[in-house]
Amino acid sequence: MEASASIEIAKHTLLACGLILVIGTLGAFAAQKAKIPDIPIFLLAGIAIGPHALAFVRIEADSALNQVILLFGASYILFDGGASLRLNVLKKVWVAILSIATIGVLITTAVIALAAHALLGLPLTVALLLGAALSSTDPATLVPIFANFISAPASRRP
Repeated sequence: MEASASIEIAKHTLLACGLILVIGTLGAFAAQKAKIPDIPIFLLAGIAIGPHALAFVRIEADSALNQVILLFGASYILFDGGASLRLNVLKKVWVAILSIATIGVLITTAVIALAAHALLGLPLTVALLLGAALSSTDPATLVPIFANFISAPASRRP
């Protein structure tokens, strides 16, 4: 690989990572000020800066950079979930979390798979794989919402 090509790849990688970190930090700060979980903000920000909206970040799905970002994202979700989880909250919502982590994941998998099969024309096995991949993240994103709900005063609850 030529030196200039390597420099361009390094520039693209640093720019993409820097932009993602800056927008993620701003999103986390906004979520903290609004007292809402940060994961939905991260998802919306990712959609907004991704290739199908503003196209600030274009990362190929099979690139090493994509793998690094996915690994970091999954690690962050698991670490943050484990570090911020309180046993008193878990004791209060364990039935709901267990239901979401089992029945909820199965229902979400089926709904996503049927929608992907009907709307996108994906083969059923691929649609089921898509549904399983997307639905398995539900419990990780909902635990902070339960924690916020329990810690919120009764007057702020819906």
